[in-house]
Amino acid sequence: MALRVNSITVQFSRLPLGISWTGLRFKSTAPNREKREKELAASTFPEHHGEKIWIYAHILEGMTVLSHRPVLKANKALKQLSFNGKKLKPSKFRRDYWRPFAMIQFPEGFGDVGRSIYQRMRECKKLHELSWTDDMLYDKLGKPLTKLERGQRINDQKTNTIADMAAVLGGLGKGSLIWMTVSQDPKILANLEAGDEKNLKKDEDGVVKALVKAQVWWADDKDRNFAKSWPPNVTHYRFDQATIEEMGMDTKELVEQHSELAEATEEGEDQEGADKKETDQEAADQKSVDQEEIGQKRTDQKEADQKNSL
Repeated sequence: MALRVNSITVQFSRLPLGISWTGLRFKSTAPNREKREKELAASTFPEHHGEKIWIYAHILEGMTVLSHRPVLKANKALKQLSFNGKKLKPSKFRRDYWRPFAMIQFPEGFGDVGRSIYQRMRECKKLHELSWTDDMLYDKLGKPLTKLERGQRINDQKTNTIADMAAVLGGLGKGSLIWMTVSQDPKILANLEAGDEKNLKKDEDGVVKALVKAQVWWADDKDRNFAKSWPPNVTHYRFDQATIEEMGMDTKELVEQHSELAEATEEGEDQEGADKKETDQEAADQKSVDQEEIGQKRTDQKEADQKNSL
């Protein structure tokens, strides 16, 4: 039986002996180059990515997840939740159980700082979930907790997340980009907390650095009290204040308009009540007149019947 020889091998055997085999390579095709360009485009961050960090909490269990977008993605949110026990991690993502309770905002053009803070907050959250203290193993009386009770305590990370926010925004973590070199550029200098020497530090090379300013927006501004203290570069606002500012209205002006609207409403209700009372009185008078007419007609009819019977 004759042996079959590969056509490529036959073509290589016809090449002259002076050509080096190592110099031969196949030509790259256009589809591969297009695929590579798409991969490079997907690996780059879009504009303003990282300037905002949204923090969501589960309304029942207290679990927290972080996102750079105002709308959570189910697969990315579930990956942030550690397995702490059977039936303690949700099997599917329900958006009606998650509410944003805070949002961290950095100045425009400081997206790399936001991405650095996001990474460190994820690391702190993972450390809380996997590194347990005695309060996660025993109750106040020293009795060991069950798996369900321990898992519920570990899942409730809202207070820890708020404390981590204050620590990370204050520069916690080696190599945090929130420490930025003080520059003479007015755009950069305006976004640094460099007014006080207490907020400055020098690295190993003697370069002076300051903290980048950040804003924290709260659904309930009382939640910030879960942290012992906040660094000077952080300012606090409420979500409803953002709505007022976007409307271009002052808070005092809004309160005055609300009071005027309330007074007008009360006057309208009083006038409506008086009109209704007058209408009810007229209806009652008309009803009494109708009843008297009906009674008179019945009396006349009865007298007529008696006369006819006689």
